[in-house]
Amino acid sequence: MTAERNGRPDALLQAALELTAEHDLDRILDRMVGCAAGLAGARYAALGVYDSTGRIERFVHFGLDAETVAGIGQLPEGRGLLGEVIVAAGPIRLADLGADPRSCGFPAHHPPMRSFLGVPVRIGNRRFGNLYVTEKHGGEPFDEDDEHLVVTLAAFAAAAIEAALLVTTERELGAVQERARAQREMLARVIDAQEAERARVARDLHDQIGQSLTSVLLGLRLVDGSLSGEAPDLDDARARTGDVRALVAQALDEVRQIAFELRPTVLDDVGLVAAVRRLAGEFERRFGVAVELALDGLDDDTRLRREVETVVYRVVQEALTNVARHAGASSVAVEIAVRDAGTQATITDDGVGFAVGGPLRSLGLAGMSERASLIDGRLDIRSAPGEGTTVVLEVPR
Repeated sequence: MTAERNGRPDALLQAALELTAEHDLDRILDRMVGCAAGLAGARYAALGVYDSTGRIERFVHFGLDAETVAGIGQLPEGRGLLGEVIVAAGPIRLADLGADPRSCGFPAHHPPMRSFLGVPVRIGNRRFGNLYVTEKHGGEPFDEDDEHLVVTLAAFAAAAIEAALLVTTERELGAVQERARAQREMLARVIDAQEAERARVARDLHDQIGQSLTSVLLGLRLVDGSLSGEAPDLDDARARTGDVRALVAQALDEVRQIAFELRPTVLDDVGLVAAVRRLAGEFERRFGVAVELALDGLDDDTRLRREVETVVYRVVQEALTNVARHAGASSVAVEIAVRDAGTQATITDDGVGFAVGGPLRSLGLAGMSERASLIDGRLDIRSAPGEGTTVVLEVPR
């Protein structure tokens, strides 16, 4: 027994080194209760961690097998003697736990426990929890040496716990900062996409509507010229008026087309399928390029998340716009598939193609990629000179 006692300071030092070298809170707590049992010569050990109200919110134990724990059922909440230890100013040491008037007994299937030592664990000025050891080997009560060892161990463990909590706080702070950085980058990308969209609309308004309205002004000037002479030419004025009427109708059609490209109401009203069908039909009518549309796993009644429908539609729209402006294609295939893994849109043309490694922003591909990233999607561009282009959007479910 004397040899065992003489070796306990070394065991305490080893336990302290192990605890302070550890940075994971769960492993610190597990190791703490195991070391406490070993130092005090106890069969059982436990650590009760408190919540803000002083109740035990976590109970880490040593010496009980899984079958015994299952038989006991609910873990302690801090009533009876354990509750007294919570409010005690210092250690509590008992020769017979069951004989103490503060004890409220054990639940069914709980192993017998007599000798008891409870030691507070403090972090700074805050009580983190209590460390308990029970049932000393040989049936003897815990003595002052046992108490001193467990109190010292609790102090070392408190330092390790505080360090682990600090590391956890720093990691959480780092994660918060990383999320904030990612959000700032995402916001910047969204703003860039919005600015690019505004620039496109401005160009369309200038190139299409501005030109049409200039033609209307010229037409009105010709009408005025037909009517301002000494002998007004009514027939010419009527012809000029008809030309102006056609120009106004054309401008109105262009306004409607720009508005539809900004946000097609059919996308909100009846969903992606109807919107894409209308987009494909309008594309064929305006540019004379055949569109083969294939739908897999969705029909007129299928509705996806609003943001998914918007991104899929925009990617198909931008890909078709690129086909019209750059591809020189005679046909384009659009396939939209909804499967268990998510949604995939594939747009393939038979045009001139391009080198994918080159600059993409002029083709609007960067904007499509940004849209995909907003919904955790992925955009893949496959092309080569003379081999057409394939745009693939994949959106996870």
